[in-house]
Amino acid sequence: MSSTHVIRRPLRYISAVVLTALIGGLLSVRLVTVQASGDGAATRSITTLSDGNRIIEEIIAPPRGLILDRAGRVLAENIATYAVQIRPGDLPLTIRPGVVKRLAEILNIDPVRITMTLDRATGSIWEPVRIASVVDERITRFIEEERAALPGVETLFEARRAYPLGELTSQVVGYVGRIDALELSALSAAGYNELDYIGRAGVEQSYEEVLRGTPGIRQIEIDVQGREIRELGVTKLPVAGKSVVLTIDAEAQQRAFDALSWGVKAAGNKQGVVTSMNPQNGQIIAMASLPTYDNNLFSAGITTEQYQKYLDNKNAPLLNHATGSHFPPGSTYKLVTFSCALDEGVVREEETLASLPYLEVGDQKFYEWNRAGFGRRLTPAQGFSYSSAVVTYQLAQRLKIDRLADCGRAWGFGRPTGIDLPNEIGGLVPDQDWARSAIRRTLYDGEVLQSALGQGYDLATPLQVLNSFSALANGGTLWKPHVVLEIREPDGTLAETAAPVAAASVEMRNSTMTEMRRASRLVVTNEFMTKNLGQIPLFLTGKTGTAEYGVRDKQGRLPYHHWISGFVAPTNDWSRTDADFAYVVFMHGSNTASNAAIEVLKRYLQLQYDFPRDYRIPGAMSIGNYYGE
Repeated sequence: MSSTHVIRRPLRYISAVVLTALIGGLLSVRLVTVQASGDGAATRSITTLSDGNRIIEEIIAPPRGLILDRAGRVLAENIATYAVQIRPGDLPLTIRPGVVKRLAEILNIDPVRITMTLDRATGSIWEPVRIASVVDERITRFIEEERAALPGVETLFEARRAYPLGELTSQVVGYVGRIDALELSALSAAGYNELDYIGRAGVEQSYEEVLRGTPGIRQIEIDVQGREIRELGVTKLPVAGKSVVLTIDAEAQQRAFDALSWGVKAAGNKQGVVTSMNPQNGQIIAMASLPTYDNNLFSAGITTEQYQKYLDNKNAPLLNHATGSHFPPGSTYKLVTFSCALDEGVVREEETLASLPYLEVGDQKFYEWNRAGFGRRLTPAQGFSYSSAVVTYQLAQRLKIDRLADCGRAWGFGRPTGIDLPNEIGGLVPDQDWARSAIRRTLYDGEVLQSALGQGYDLATPLQVLNSFSALANGGTLWKPHVVLEIREPDGTLAETAAPVAAASVEMRNSTMTEMRRASRLVVTNEFMTKNLGQIPLFLTGKTGTAEYGVRDKQGRLPYHHWISGFVAPTNDWSRTDADFAYVVFMHGSNTASNAAIEVLKRYLQLQYDFPRDYRIPGAMSIGNYYGE
């Protein structure tokens, strides 16, 4: 981590910092002028005085740190908002129904809900009971004006988390939510209380300790009934949380999001991922996952109906599919099979292998994807460029499953990448030990062939696929991908810089890596496979994938996902390892006539590199059978 120094920040960053400090200061003042147990404070200790009164220490919640993109644009901030509460001890039971009815009319909520909330309160009658959060300022002013007719009703000022870009960055930024009873029991010693909010997804969750700040403490004197007598002073000032700056630029994120949104709409599917990364350091450039959600709903207090709608959506909008979902990687996994065969010496670069309509194993025929073959013998690089299943089968037979699985793990499959986002899953690389444990037998020969294709039991997240091609681009380093660039003090000074962390190395010969980079370029320039993708004016590499899954239709065909992953090289010298842009595109259940991921990639690159020409092919996203059946 680098030492602390001051740099210039954009005006929008400074404005956000000032606003956060102002809100925090107002909240602190609020906490020393009102009964704080209903306004974010929790009792820390109690001292009993001779007259029966008590001195208690209460927590002053600190302002939460900001989340910014790498250009200083605010992605998460604190905004001023209001809440309404009732102090039961100040509301006589004889007039409670009338006051509740009037308050319900003002707030436009069901009076039964208010009554039930009051009846369920278990604390002292002098402890305020929260009735409504995120109340319009005009309504709170009206309540203040009606105070004489609303005894026991109080308004209070508090901060609420807001996400200016909402759905665009929600899968990375995440959201905060009210702390639950289980969390409170574990975190109360750290100054959390029942009205606190805590990070529940994304950066808000994984950097909770950084963003949270340090609570302050104030002392007040209360009487035997729990009513505040006087405020004795603040014994410890709260310290605002630090701000987190992301590796992601909002404009780059918009390009990935727009390309994916177009693709999902054009293909008529519901899920997809576009993610890019710098292979030289593991910094995430953009991470778009659809469907997604509006994180502002959570910070504002999401309704049961809204939350249930998210939960009922079978396409899981609350899940970041780049890191939290795994799928058969399909032919993108041939990076593992072909590199492994070359590096282990079971095939030579110049050797040619038969390209037949099928390979027969026992009494089963395992067909080429086009069911015809390619009419000639192919080198490994050529087989890779045609995504030849039969060539891949032959390599798998030479490698065997355990050696193939070892190579898969060497490329980072089968375990989490270590990205600084929560709830990442690890995927699956099958071998014979796994098979004996999980399915109570060894893998059949046909299943070994399927594994070499990235099918069968193999599962990978889009981020794992991206990380493998990033390692190919940089010469073999598997970085821990990260979305946080740096951490800043509340005043904007640099506190920490996130240094790249190498998780592992692929450990293959330079000659193997160079040949696989060359083969990845052949995929793009092979018009039989990728049409006009090679016309894009970049030294673009890639590997496509079509992965079957699910249940067969009436004609015996399986639905399929589409993939493409690769990198942009600086030149056509494939010995170089200094590429700075790698990508993955995943389209779930696209079932399109052409590879939908390729068309999404074209749109993404057009936006990312500002190309005037649109390389998308009309009709490519129409529903059809990719295999031409």
